Amino acid sequence: MHKKVLSGILMSMVASGLLFAEGDLAEGTLETPQSMQEWLSEDIYTLGLKVGSLGVGIDISKPINQEFSLRVNANGALLDYSGTQEQVDYDTQFELSSIGLLGDYYPVESLGFRLSAGVYYNASEINAQGRSAGGVYTIDGVDYALSEVGSLNAKVDFEKFAPYFGFGWGDNTHSEGFGFSLDVGALVGNPTVDLVATRGIVTDVLAAEIQTSVQNEENTLNDDLNKLKVYPVVMLGITYTF
Repeated sequence: MHKKVLSGILMSMVASGLLFAEGDLAEGTLETPQSMQEWLSEDIYTLGLKVGSLGVGIDISKPINQEFSLRVNANGALLDYSGTQEQVDYDTQFELSSIGLLGDYYPVESLGFRLSAGVYYNASEINAQGRSAGGVYTIDGVDYALSEVGSLNAKVDFEKFAPYFGFGWGDNTHSEGFGFSLDVGALVGNPTVDLVATRGIVTDVLAAEIQTSVQNEENTLNDDLNKLKVYPVVMLGITYTF
């Protein structure tokens, strides 16, 4: 109520100034643009629910004016995947967790098209536990028996703070009701992998050799991951403005 009273007082001052500048109007009335009233309102928010490559997420967006909005979102998911690669059975768990602060720019308000930029705190990680399906592990080009290497585990971490750039569609018209949203973009940063082999029944010399092979394999994987400096983001959802 206080916000509406203050807005009304400010609008009256603006209208009075315009009337004073133009002089006395013999007829007609001066109407305040609806968009200006909306800019002065602090009660307009857009809530969004979405799903995509960041998991399941929720958006809270606050329009600043007809062209710009601020948006905060939180995303997460827990996914399991099992597969075989190079005769190693992997049980992989994707733990997606991120929080983003974004600025949205709408070049043409009526179209809903937006350009977005911001930063994410990305606590996501990937954990994979591997066990040989053929009785042999091939690590850095060297074969090791199952009795020598019990299991081969990998963990992928992402940079905690990652810039985001993208585009999409949303609602910045300040109109109450339902809508849809789409975000297409990328998180920028280098993921890293940590590779660990559990020790079987081996001598210290062979254990050191296995550790060297694991380290070389880890370095190769990290070199490959460094070529992938972006994590693709595609999120689709519904919104409600109130």
